[in-house]
Amino acid sequence: MNVLTTGSAIAHGNFEAIYEEYFDLLVGLAVRKFHVPPTEAETLAHEVFLSFLRRSQEILNLQGWLIGAICHACRYYWRRNGRNIAEVESQEPLDRVDPASTRIVDSLPDQLAAREALERLSPRYREILRLRYFEGCSINELAARLGVKPKYAQKLVMKCLRSAEKTYSAKGKKR
Repeated sequence: MNVLTTGSAIAHGNFEAIYEEYFDLLVGLAVRKFHVPPTEAETLAHEVFLSFLRRSQEILNLQGWLIGAICHACRYYWRRNGRNIAEVESQEPLDRVDPASTRIVDSLPDQLAAREALERLSPRYREILRLRYFEGCSINELAARLGVKPKYAQKLVMKCLRSAEKTYSAKGKKR
C-alpha cells in the first residue's frame, strides 16, 4: 500500500494496515543497516509509528517518510547510547591478535630506522619503492608507469632495495 495522502488513510481506519505492511521493513532496516539489537529496533519502529500518528496530516509520501524516520531514530539511538557498547560486552574476546600491535615496542626502532633509510633515498628511488610495496603495483604495472621494460623495472626495484638496505645497515651500526 503506497499511501500518498495519509490523513485520509487514518480517517478511514487504515493505520492497522499501514502498521502491518511497514513494521517488518522498519525493524529490518534498523537491524541490518544500523545494527540495532532486534528488541531495540522494534521499540524504535513503534516510536516511528507514534510519530507518524502525530504528523499524519503533514506526510505526503508515506514510505519515504517512514524510512527516513527509522534511519533518523537509529542514528539518534546510537548517539544516545554509544556505538557498539552492548555488542562489545556481549561478544567473546577475540582469538586473533592484531599483527600491527604484536611486539610493537621491539619493532619500533627498526621501523624508525627503515623510515629514515627511505627518506635518505633519492626521490625516484622512494617513488619506485612506494609504487611497488605501498601501492602494490606489479613489476609490469611499475614498468608501464615508469616507461621502461619490465626487466629493467625489476632491476630498478632491486637497486632501490639495495640502496635502502645499505642506508638502513649504516644507521644500525651507528647505534
